[in-house]
Amino acid sequence: MEYKVEVEFGSIYELLNSLHTYLCKKSYKKIDLGVAWVTEIESTLSEELLSRLKETELNNEWKMLNLLIYCCPFKDDVDSVLNWIEGLTVGELYETLSKYVKVFPSHMEDYRNRVVFLLSEWNRQYFSQCNPAILSKLQQHTDLKNMELNALETADFVNKTTNGFYFMPTDGLKKLVLIPQYHFQPANIIYCYGELTICHYAAWISMENEEISPFMYRAIRSLGEKSRLKILQALSGGRKTFTEIVKHAGISKGIVHDHIFNLRCAGLLHAYIEGENVTGYSLRLEGIHRMNEQLFEYLK
Repeated sequence: MEYKVEVEFGSIYELLNSLHTYLCKKSYKKIDLGVAWVTEIESTLSEELLSRLKETELNNEWKMLNLLIYCCPFKDDVDSVLNWIEGLTVGELYETLSKYVKVFPSHMEDYRNRVVFLLSEWNRQYFSQCNPAILSKLQQHTDLKNMELNALETADFVNKTTNGFYFMPTDGLKKLVLIPQYHFQPANIIYCYGELTICHYAAWISMENEEISPFMYRAIRSLGEKSRLKILQALSGGRKTFTEIVKHAGISKGIVHDHIFNLRCAGLLHAYIEGENVTGYSLRLEGIHRMNEQLFEYLK
């Protein structure tokens, strides 16, 4: 690997991820929090914030917000980050973002005011009232990962931390920043900014004291479809593209996509990533071994 890997966390990141989770309507049925979480939140939000949220899309401007927050020199305190963004002049905004990108939001001052409102109100009306154990567990997870970082080869560390990702060392990539998140579990969010790639990955933390690990249960359930077993069997022969998997499975692209999502989130597949695109998949044997180990531990 030719790029540097960092693991970092700050409360502003989880605020951003919780807002992303709400805005990503297509994922409501896939996330662990589920549709009930969305319904509960909407009953507590003001009409003004709900109206602004309906106008907000997960587009390039949202991608720029992720970059802007990454560039903030301090991220532990949400109010400090918001004050920093609000205090930037238009020129300073361009200067901060231009280190990584060449395309910017139109009407930068309006953009800054919109994101400050959204983040401030989302924090006031939802995030500041979240269970503090979420942030505590994410910080503990980050501390643990930073201890592991120097003990493993880069590729092995990234694979273990992200539950199966391989970020290919494409031309220009110099730094991969891994940020653990809770709200969007079991999915992940990846943004590429030329030499910098940011991955908000599912940290596999739970707020429930459940007898059965939700992560073991997810892995076992992921095998409950014949088509998924066929996909795993196809990948036992080596890395394949999505198109090759569809051809082998003999079912529609949409269904294959859902099957791959479930298998990937269960840690049973490697995903090979170039930029923001997954270019191939392969069987992740360590995920299958881990599932068996967890099952045996539970049965004992």
